[in-house]
Amino acid sequence: MKFYSILAASAAAVICLPTPSAFSADWPYFLGTDRLSTSSETGLNLSWDDKGPPVLWSLELNEGFGGAAIVGDEVFFLDRILGETDQLRAVSLKDGRDLWKFEFTSAGRLPHPGSRGVPTIEDDAVYFTSGLSHVHRVNRKTHKADWTVNVAEKYNAESPKWGWAQSPLIIGDILIAAAMGPEVGLVGLNKKTGEEVWTTEPIGHSHSSPTILTLDGVEQVLFVSRAFDGDFGTVISVDPKTGKTLWKTDSYFNKIPIPFATKIDEERVYMTGGYDCGSCMLRVKRDGDDWTVTKLWEIIEGTQMHPPFLIGEHLYFLMNENSNHKGEARKKGGLACMDLDGKTVWNTGTDPFMGRGGSMLVDGKILVQDGETGYLRVFEVSPKGPKEIAFADVFEKKAEVDAQIAKQEGKKTIKLPDFKFWSPMALSEGRLIMRGQTKMKCLDLR
Repeated sequence: MKFYSILAASAAAVICLPTPSAFSADWPYFLGTDRLSTSSETGLNLSWDDKGPPVLWSLELNEGFGGAAIVGDEVFFLDRILGETDQLRAVSLKDGRDLWKFEFTSAGRLPHPGSRGVPTIEDDAVYFTSGLSHVHRVNRKTHKADWTVNVAEKYNAESPKWGWAQSPLIIGDILIAAAMGPEVGLVGLNKKTGEEVWTTEPIGHSHSSPTILTLDGVEQVLFVSRAFDGDFGTVISVDPKTGKTLWKTDSYFNKIPIPFATKIDEERVYMTGGYDCGSCMLRVKRDGDDWTVTKLWEIIEGTQMHPPFLIGEHLYFLMNENSNHKGEARKKGGLACMDLDGKTVWNTGTDPFMGRGGSMLVDGKILVQDGETGYLRVFEVSPKGPKEIAFADVFEKKAEVDAQIAKQEGKKTIKLPDFKFWSPMALSEGRLIMRGQTKMKCLDLR
């Protein structure tokens, strides 16, 4: 089954790594404070008994994929009344009770319906993009929109395959959004007013998001896309203040871009994705105002949705290309370790596979929300191999999954159901937020 992006997203304003502490507050945008889905929290309970960690609260939601952001006692996430209304919801981190809600009527239905992305939270406002292209700034005091920009209408853009899935990227006073129109690619908006500050050349379509990296000492916004027509891809780098193109390359092509670029060091950038388009390593070098981009290597393996973790000299990720989700091909997937030359060191294959699930690096361990079943797994990993140290049937799907497996007894390959638990997780103050299609849960890892 092909997939739309959820994750294509970006984080926020200033890059600052959190100071390690026993419990660290806030997860204010997609993939947390460092935009790497890495938590600084230590001393958490990551090895529990058969009952799993305590569930503090659970919410029933509309069908969708929108993940959570957390600031203080407020958990923010997107929901959608199918075909009718986008909702920004704020609930209590402590007990899940509703605090406030913003609604925006926007009729329409997208393939793989429901919410996308993760809100971006600042002190005075919440920013989010709907699947139908509306970019909003919602005031945290009044709970009303300070402004809304319909980028499809303003820039004459047609919807990407599964709609707009970007989470807003804020750098200083500028919000960077993907318009993806025939004449305008990325757009920089004044975050206070919504007025246009700059635009870039057209870039085609994407389910990825703009992200900010510092390469060779220069802060820049990277975006991966594909041409409107034909098998051509673009990775573009622009100045976040002016939108001026610093460099671009057609060295990487993915027909449905989802994960954003991963920085390896000041020169190397790792690009990956699914749909049998594989991955590659780029070297980006600067000489004054000129930049040179070289492809160091490329491989057929990739990860369809969520970006990898760089731990030491290895990348760790869920290896899936969409085509390897069935039958014998599943043996080529699962949690994987790859060196920086593109060689697979190990992968878990079918034991377990875990599909398109989200993951998080916490206290040196990788937490995975199994994309097919919603199981929460905790792994210790190294180049020597993985070790699963904890398991929890968070969404109570195990009995149903086991029953379906039992019906296939004697078959060479077992087909597992995919309940589409593809949303990213969020963690703050020892409390882990997980989302399934129609349910959100808060687990106590303290």
